[in-house]
This record gives sequence, structure tokens and C-alpha cells, in this order.
Amino acid sequence: MKKIIFLLSAFAIITSCAKEITDFQDKDAVPSIFPDYTDVTIPVNIAPLNFKAADGRLEMVDVSSSKGCEKILCKDGKLIWDIDDWKALLKENVGGSISYTAYITDTSGKCFRYKPFVQYISPDSIDSHLAYRNIETGYVFWLKMGLYQRCVENFGCKPIIENSGIDNACVNCHSFCAQSPDKMLFHSRKFNPGTTILWEGKLQKFNTKVDSMISGGVYSSWNPNGYIIAMSANNIGQRFHNDLEKRIYVSDRVSDIIIMNMKTETVFSTPKLCTEDLENFPAWGPDGKTLYYISAKKRREGDETDTSLRFSLLKISYDAEKDVWGDVDTLLTDQAAHGSVAYPKPSPCGRYIAYTLAERGYFTPFNQESEIWLLDLTTMQISHPDGVNSPSTESNHNWSHNGKWLVVGSKYPDKLFTKPYFAHFNPDKGTFDKRFVLPQEDPDFYEQFTANFNNADFITGEVPVSEFEIRDVVRGSLKQVKGKK
Repeated sequence: MKKIIFLLSAFAIITSCAKEITDFQDKDAVPSIFPDYTDVTIPVNIAPLNFKAADGRLEMVDVSSSKGCEKILCKDGKLIWDIDDWKALLKENVGGSISYTAYITDTSGKCFRYKPFVQYISPDSIDSHLAYRNIETGYVFWLKMGLYQRCVENFGCKPIIENSGIDNACVNCHSFCAQSPDKMLFHSRKFNPGTTILWEGKLQKFNTKVDSMISGGVYSSWNPNGYIIAMSANNIGQRFHNDLEKRIYVSDRVSDIIIMNMKTETVFSTPKLCTEDLENFPAWGPDGKTLYYISAKKRREGDETDTSLRFSLLKISYDAEKDVWGDVDTLLTDQAAHGSVAYPKPSPCGRYIAYTLAERGYFTPFNQESEIWLLDLTTMQISHPDGVNSPSTESNHNWSHNGKWLVVGSKYPDKLFTKPYFAHFNPDKGTFDKRFVLPQEDPDFYEQFTANFNNADFITGEVPVSEFEIRDVVRGSLKQVKGKK
């Protein structure tokens, strides 16, 4: 009880000008708050969930748990937690819940006490950091972008690399080995081109294209063994439309999958992954012995809008030590999926694959209808988990290291800007609890920030090299990989 009292006293300092609300009417409804943190499941190590009223002014909140109940007066219409008090509150209620009763003044000046809502405190921790790219929407001001790492346990954020230091090159397609910040790669294009890779404590920039390949590596996935990287090789085209729902459409003229061996600094492939079909988005399973990917037939001649381009989900086995490939197996056809499969991401437990489903194509961040689906590899049943989806675009998802959390890039609610949402996963049931957006210190943040959180991915700590070291490598010489004989 002492810590709850301290929580109140900390807020009394901030809100000394506010008065306890005594004149109010009860309202038979749960309040609408922003961000929406009502009835969500959160990890025990998450940053404070600060919020405001979506309509009206938040005046006061009754916060209660098994440890007691206190009133918090809200300065400037916002509930802003002291981080130490928040951490203590979560620790005391792990496995339980916190209940909130909000007092909100509407536009007419009347104050209402709303029905309580809760936040469930999961003992399943979340990885400490989130890596992502910030880029303006719709290719506006694309010359200003960067890769960042945000601590999700507090509000600390540091750049991995900002392109202002590398001649405004495009930086993209970052990936990590099993959520480890010690093994990382990203591409730079337009200026200072190449693939910058952190491996075994060494930072180098590579040209991953050899003469026999379509291109250098694009979309990548690290094998859990730590030295094999699967990459797509793409000849990418783009189309721009005046339809607000589908402003940009991305597709490949040709695409294959290639493999990079970091020990030998070689790039190679197999005819099984370099066919006339369009192979794309490689993703290693957690055992490192299975490579999942998507594949589609080339679009029909004359089909300039790619209406026939739909991807299926396939897999192939690979023994890295013996360098032996198995046979290709189709797991989920586009007909069975009722759409085009993209972004396959195997769960760390190996039982599930989360994927994005759209009407056509594979570049789903610009497809308003794209949603997250789940394939259970033990039953081969597919499901559409409500807890992780919304009426807007869902794409670019990644699992946490322990497999208990999924981060999803969603354009909800504005349909313009991608934001990272976290959803707790129940592996025994194959279900997700209601998701919540990455907490920010100011509840106004998502109404004011005009860039996308692109390809958010969990990492278990900070990247161990500085932005300046990365900058110098990107601006430096390019190392040519070898083709395997």
C-alpha cells in the first residue's frame, strides 16, 4: 500500500492546481480514450501507458488494484505517469489487473464518471527494444529518413543511422538474427549503395550482387545458426494511383531467392529457388532447417494492373552444414488462402506462421484491405485473429524473442500513418489479446507525428555500434561478395 500512496503523492506535486472532482454524473459507458488502452493485455516491463480523453477533457482517474485504490488528478487533461510509480504498480500486480475509472468533462461543461476499464498485466515480458524505420508517408520528403531503436521499457530513443549523415541515401530492409542486436543488416540505396552487415563484432558494407543474380539482396532473413542469410533478389517496379485507398502499387518483374554465407562471404542459390515463378520474402523457421517463402506465377501478358498476381506459401528444407536442399512443398495456395499471401513470419515455437493477406501482390503496406492471418502448422488450419487486426491496414509484423508478443504495423485509425501495435499471443489457443499501440510520453504524439513506423522489429537490447561507426562504414568502401563455385 505504501507504493500506491507514493504514487498519489508524486502526482500531487504535478497537479497541485487541480481539485478533486465531486460534482459529476454517472455514465453507463466505458470512456473513449486516446490512445485506446482499454481492456488490453500489457507486458510487465512496458513503458507507462499515458492517455487522454478522446472526447472532452480528462479531469481525474480512480486507479485501483488488489493493492488499493487512489485518485489521480490529471494536469492538462492527460494522465501522465511517473515512470517509477508505474513500474512499481506493474510489479505489484503482475498476473492481475489494474482498473481505471475516468472522470471526463464534455463540451457542454458537464462532468461524467464513466464505467471502469482494465489493463491486464502479463508476466510475459516483451523484448526491451524496437527497431524501425521512420519515413514520411506517400514518398513525400523521402530524403529524410532513418533507422531507430526505441526502448519500450521507457521512452528512450536513439538513431541506428539517419540518412542525413550518408548523403540522404535511402536506408531500408533492416533485419536481425533471432532478435539479437549483435547481428544486423540493412541496405542503403541511391547514394552509398550496399548492404551493411554487423556480424561477429565486425561492421562491413557488401555488394551482394554477383553476375548470375537478378540483383543484390533485398528482403532478408537470418538463419538462427547466425551465419546464413536468405535474401530475395528482385527487379521491382512501382505504380502510382490517385485512389486514396491504394496510392502506390509495388510488384516484381522477376524475383528469386539467394543465400549469403557470412563465414565464406559468398552468395549462391539453388535452381529450386530461382525459377520462372516469382519467389520472394524468405523466412527461416526457428530450427534453421526450413526456409519458408512466397511464390507466384508471373502476371499474364497484358495484365498491367497485376490483377492475376497472387502469392502462395511454400517451404523447402536446407542442411547448412552439408549444403543440401530438400524438395519444395506448397503449404498454402492462394486459392486456399482466398487471397495473396505475404510477409510469412514463423513463430519462435515453430507451430505457427503469421502472414499478411491481401487481394493481390505482396507489398501490403499500401493495401488498405491487408490483414494478419495465422497458419497452424500442426493442424494446417488458418485463422483470422481479431485481437491483432483493425478496420485499417495491417502489415510488417514480427514476433518477440519469446514468441509471446507480435508487433504489427497498422494504419489505424487515420489510414495514413503506420504505427507499431503490440498484441499478446496465447500459443496454446492460437489467439491474440486486444492489441495496444507503442506508448509515447505525450498522449498527443500520434495525432502530431507525420512519419511511418516502417518494419518494426523486436531486439533484445541496443545495437552495440554507434551511429557514427555505421555512418563511416556506409560512406566507406564496398566489399564484393563471391559467387560459390
